[in-house]
Amino acid sequence: MGHEPRSLWAGVSFVTFLLTTAVFIVAILMRYSEFLYAHQWLVYIIAFLAIIVTICMVLWPFVLVSAFLYNGIKVILNEGFKFHNLLSLGFGLFCIAYLVIWPMFGHFTDKNIWMYAYGYLGSVTVYFLLVMVMYTVTLTLNLVHLKLPKLDYIVVLGAGLNGTEVTPLLAARIDRALEIYRKTPGLKLIMSGGKGPDEVIAEGEAMRNYAVKQGIPADDIIVENKSTTTYENILFSHRLMTPEAKFGIATNSYHVYRALVIAKRQGLKCVGFGAKTRWYFTLNAFMREYIAYLRITYKLQLSVILALGVVYMAFAYLKI
Repeated sequence: MGHEPRSLWAGVSFVTFLLTTAVFIVAILMRYSEFLYAHQWLVYIIAFLAIIVTICMVLWPFVLVSAFLYNGIKVILNEGFKFHNLLSLGFGLFCIAYLVIWPMFGHFTDKNIWMYAYGYLGSVTVYFLLVMVMYTVTLTLNLVHLKLPKLDYIVVLGAGLNGTEVTPLLAARIDRALEIYRKTPGLKLIMSGGKGPDEVIAEGEAMRNYAVKQGIPADDIIVENKSTTTYENILFSHRLMTPEAKFGIATNSYHVYRALVIAKRQGLKCVGFGAKTRWYFTLNAFMREYIAYLRITYKLQLSVILALGVVYMAFAYLKI
């Protein structure tokens, strides 16, 4: 099986590599400890780096939770009090509850069935947090392109419009695609997006108009104006390509990985390019995308939850 960067195993492999490298470095340092003691300046440098790493590891959870809380409040103030705008704030509050309040319940679960239920719920929570970490790492890896791949098409995923004009969020997606276009001779742009019930024109047509205003020849732009979801964006756009064509997907950074997973499930090989998004909006959008990913992979997630349940039921039965 070839390397598949769109699988969470890519993130797992990368984290494993980093941990293995760290262990290897520690082993080397221990092996040559006498050399280090003979060169005290090296010891000071290593100690300083170790202190920095330790401080970062200790502060990281607090910084992360604070970022989610701050961004959650800012999203609500800027975008309105709606359910889909509460995800960042909700996750920040959940982290506080899990780190501060949840451990208190452990004192009331001594040697009874609730102890196993407590352990089970804690394990499920840790599992989904680990999946989130791997999701984040894999997303990041898929945004990095050390060398621009050879492409025939790049699909720009649509988003909402402001009348007949693209929104700043959608413009960022198009601009990212245009960056790739200008570096890739012969590349064709596919503007993908249908007409919503409250939209004047199809998103794909508005996107084409925007690109033409940026100096892109109309002959290099293909419009896909029937899709209403990311799944349809990719499926319908691929039907407009020549056989065996290589293509990429341009969307906002937080949306790239889910789009790639959808393409993978359609049996399509592609790469993703992420557009910058306002920071205050990114974390909330990231949470929405992560939840959507869990929904896409619900069979796997249910299997893991059930497997953990079986393990804890066995522990309870055997009174381990």
